[in-house]
Amino acid sequence: MRQPVLLVAALAAGAAALCSAAIAAIDPGRTVGDWRLSEVGGKVACTLTFTREASFAGYALKAPLACRRAFPALRSVAAWALDDKGGIVLTDANAQTIVTFPAAAAGGSYEAKSPDGRTWRLEPLKSDAAPPSPAPPAKPTG
Repeated sequence: MRQPVLLVAALAAGAAALCSAAIAAIDPGRTVGDWRLSEVGGKVACTLTFTREASFAGYALKAPLACRRAFPALRSVAAWALDDKGGIVLTDANAQTIVTFPAAAAGGSYEAKSPDGRTWRLEPLKSDAAPPSPAPPAKPTG
C-alpha cells in the first residue's frame, strides 16, 4: 500500500520540477498586469490581474468574485501561462485548461471561444501589459 503512495509522490515531484523548469524558460514580460475580459457583443466585463508569482500551473492569476460570477467558467481559475505560440492559457488549480487565447494580433487583444461557446475578448488595460509594438520607421540620415 505504501509503494503506490510513494510512486504518486515521486510523479508529482517530477511534474512540479518540469513545471518549474518551464516557468523559468518563459519570461512573462509584458503580459503581467491588469487585463480586461469581456464577452464579444455582451455588456459584462471585468479585470483579471496576471502576476509574476509562480504557481503550479504557470503564474498566479487574480480574479475578483464579481468576475467569477459574470464568467461562470472562471469560477475555478487560478493561473495563467503562455503557450509555445504566444497564446495565453487560463487554468484551474489542477493545471486543467479552462480557455486558451491564441496569440494576439498587432492590436494587443486576444479572442477565444469560452467553454460555453461564447467569444471572449482579453485586452491589456495598461500599456506595460501590451505586446511590443513595431519600431517606428528609421529617419533618413544626411
